Formats: sequence, C-alpha cells, structure tokens
Amino acid sequence: MSGSRKEELAVQTEEVSEDREVYLRDGRKLVVSEQGGESLVEVRSESGMVEVRIRLTEQGPVLQMESARLSLKAAEAVEIESARVEIKGGAVKVHAEEDLELDANSDVRVAGKMIFLN
Repeated sequence: MSGSRKEELAVQTEEVSEDREVYLRDGRKLVVSEQGGESLVEVRSESGMVEVRIRLTEQGPVLQMESARLSLKAAEAVEIESARVEIKGGAVKVHAEEDLELDANSDVRVAGKMIFLN
C-alpha cells in the first residue's frame, strides 16, 4: 500500500508545472516557470511584456533584457569576455578620460563614408 502512494505522488509531481508569480509594488511581476525543459525567471511589465528574462539552459544561464535604457556602472571595472562581441546602434560614442588603447592580434579594419583622424 505504501508503494502505491509513492508512485501516485511521483506522477502528481511530474504533472504539476504551474507558473509561480510574485506581484511587485510598481505593477510588475516576477514569474518563475518551465518552458521546453528550461527554467525561466522573468520580470514582466504591468502590460505583461517581458523586460528581463533569465533562461537556465543546459549550457548555462542566458540573460535577455528589453528596456528603454541600459546603464552599467562599476567602481573598479566592467569586463566582457566572449568568443564574439557585437554592438549595434544608431550612434556609437567611446569617450576616455585617460588613454584609450586598441589592441588586436590580427588585422584592424575601419570602414566609413569619411574617416577623420585628429
């Protein structure tokens, strides 16, 4: 009899896959769910649009954000390490208060309608 109870409990546990929601003060909500075998942690706007999503995949966590602005500030350093880094934007500006270094172990290409150097 106790063996059958354990089997029933296991079946019930596997079938339950409800989203868990926590409502935040400003109308947003935090949603934790399973989708396609991956765990998801999302922050959704009041209208239900996803603003921040963390997908926990077999390869590791994937962070996705959609917002009007993204601001990073660190007292010491911001470091990005990746096989490939791509930045797309209408206007891109790089400003340095001190030296600016650009190092490459291969070719450096600069393409533009007009290139101004000093």
